[in-house]
Amino acid sequence: MPVFEVICLANSRKLSGRCIAGLRTDGGGWIRPVSESPDGTLFQGHYILKDGSEAQVLDVLKIDLLRPRPDPYQPENWVIGNNFWKLVERPASLKYQHIFHSYIIAGPTLFGDQFDRISVKSLNKNPAQASLALVIPDNIEWVVKRNVKGKRQIRALFNLSDAFYDLGVTGPLLEQYLKSLPLGNYSLKSIGLRETDRPLLTISLGEPFQGDCYKLVTSTLLFKGKKWCHL
Repeated sequence: MPVFEVICLANSRKLSGRCIAGLRTDGGGWIRPVSESPDGTLFQGHYILKDGSEAQVLDVLKIDLLRPRPDPYQPENWVIGNNFWKLVERPASLKYQHIFHSYIIAGPTLFGDQFDRISVKSLNKNPAQASLALVIPDNIEWVVKRNVKGKRQIRALFNLSDAFYDLGVTGPLLEQYLKSLPLGNYSLKSIGLRETDRPLLTISLGEPFQGDCYKLVTSTLLFKGKKWCHL
């Protein structure tokens, strides 16, 4: 059974569970641990560590994996084993910074185009080469709005090179904080950051929903005080 050391860079909502993903510390790229269930959703018992805490963004983890299980829309999927995940470091130190920078996407495209979604029909015909990416956006702001069902929704608006993106946010920490605010648009400064700060976003291609796979912001990181922090 292979064991991979992974820097966790996504821990987001997925149906009634979580989607977790990260970069291998050996430079081998992205891994998205998934369960044996048809949709691969992880539940709390899957990502509880031996010390009783939950896996967090920026943790360095050792994870036992059984086999790759690529989907047309998520080629990085690996089925997890039954052993507890092991915490190596919390948070990841600066010695891993070169790995982050190696996987930053300049844009303007994300997963092959500049739209906010890719049709399942298209992905079945031409499977995604990647479904996870790191980006440093320009002119980012967050929007708190109501969706068509009247529920509060958080979206991230930003530029990547010369492309504009309007993507849903599923990272629970930032989402929970922003949902407590009135409806409206929020700049970096309005949520207590500096306008000169440059967040690092993890973007993921989500599960099929009504014929499309949506591009989602699954975590937001910031380099502050000589260390990375998770918003």
